[in-house]
Amino acid sequence: MKPFFLLCIPLFFFGCTEKIPESKSNAKVSPLSARLDELIQTQKQSFDVPGLAVGIIKEGEIIYAHGSGVQSLDKGDTLTTKSLFHMASVSKPFVATAIMQLVEQDKIELDKKLTDYLPYFKMNDQRYTEITIGQMLNHTSGIPDVEDYEWDKPQYDEGAAERYVRTFKSEKLDFSPGTEYNYSNAAFDILADVIAKVSGMTFEAYMVKHLFEPIGMTNSTFYKPDVPVELATAPHVLGEGLKITKGNTYPYNRIHAPSSTLHSNVEDMLLWAKVNLNQGTINGKEIYTQDSYKRLTSGQVPVWEKDSVCLSWFTGCVGDFRMLRHSGGDVGYSTFFGFIPERKSAVVLMANTDLFWSANAATHILETVLLDETKPWKGPIHFKLKDYILNAGIEKCKEVYFSEKENFPEKYIFEGWCLDDLGYWLLDRGYPEKALDVFQFNLELEPDDSGWVDSVGDAYRALNDKEMAIHWYKKALEMNPDQDFSREKLNALTKK
Repeated sequence: MKPFFLLCIPLFFFGCTEKIPESKSNAKVSPLSARLDELIQTQKQSFDVPGLAVGIIKEGEIIYAHGSGVQSLDKGDTLTTKSLFHMASVSKPFVATAIMQLVEQDKIELDKKLTDYLPYFKMNDQRYTEITIGQMLNHTSGIPDVEDYEWDKPQYDEGAAERYVRTFKSEKLDFSPGTEYNYSNAAFDILADVIAKVSGMTFEAYMVKHLFEPIGMTNSTFYKPDVPVELATAPHVLGEGLKITKGNTYPYNRIHAPSSTLHSNVEDMLLWAKVNLNQGTINGKEIYTQDSYKRLTSGQVPVWEKDSVCLSWFTGCVGDFRMLRHSGGDVGYSTFFGFIPERKSAVVLMANTDLFWSANAATHILETVLLDETKPWKGPIHFKLKDYILNAGIEKCKEVYFSEKENFPEKYIFEGWCLDDLGYWLLDRGYPEKALDVFQFNLELEPDDSGWVDSVGDAYRALNDKEMAIHWYKKALEMNPDQDFSREKLNALTKK
């Protein structure tokens, strides 16, 4: 229960020039490609994705590169492997690679302090002088994460990076540098100014000259104004009528370039995959050294249950194979890039809606490719129900829910959080009565879940029924006294 209203060519033959296979219409389609087409279209449809682009390398060869759908629902322009997406946090490994290039040139040392490079960086917390470049790359710096990206007030000028660095003078650290892990976009954003100062050129220019051009990523950029209009995709969000619609805000602000604003396409990202699978080289060019590869991909801090963070990369598994990966999500976009060194395989996936499960979808694709998995893709049932709740009401939703569960149990996820999500979509868009109907239906299905009880309280609070909201928050706490979010909302309603 959410807080109320919160919401390819073998690697040994890189010298050859390769044409990315956009269309398979004139070639015999392999059984694997046919399976991938079906799987990816199912993934796309289960989240109402306007446009989805996917590229796959298996055992060093590109086996799949395709775009489907449209770049923008408003224009209806066809999506291709050249279409450019806002890549969100998939940007970060490029930044870490640039830092390692500068390490190789003895211009940066990972163990040196941030203030050695940016003496004007200050915080209202004396511990800031201990922050190192390496800690910023593995999210242990203590620098707090970004709260407002100000996408609605984008900056474009070359002074943006330094100005951003100078805004931290009133901020405090979340913890002493090097003592804990906490994901920080802001730490990466500060690195734009570090790269600029030690290289003598802007962050964006450095990335073009030392990464994109040598690799051959001719359409990639961190600077949104350089994106050709004819290749640009548009962000899409869930609109007021629970329909996917083109977003009014584009996620770009130059002060957040390193953490978020890479724009790229399937063709360029498959070249990036080859660089990493070949430990730093492509077309006979060394982009970074093998020693840098080891440092970039070695686990440094445990995160979650089995994974770790490296220098920007996160580890994961596909079967028994270790994957280096990074996902991305910003308003209107969801992306993923991962590679498996042991199998010389990789996947890139990009969708122009923020509701899509890019990491789950990409992992499912790799399981299909590498493990010969045939398990079906399951989409959340509330994406189907959302098309009925506003126009047909809760009884029709129940009818569809039970029909799909009986006839297509392999097609959908029917867990309680699906209905809970649907309820909050309705709350956030001003339909509290409909939200209450959905929350109460969820309780009919799972009456012993204190979280779903709390959600009913949220609906009554939206309806300005204070007495009933208090009743349901109290009931949630009777079921689970440790449910702090219910206690906080109850206290807010009962304090005098």
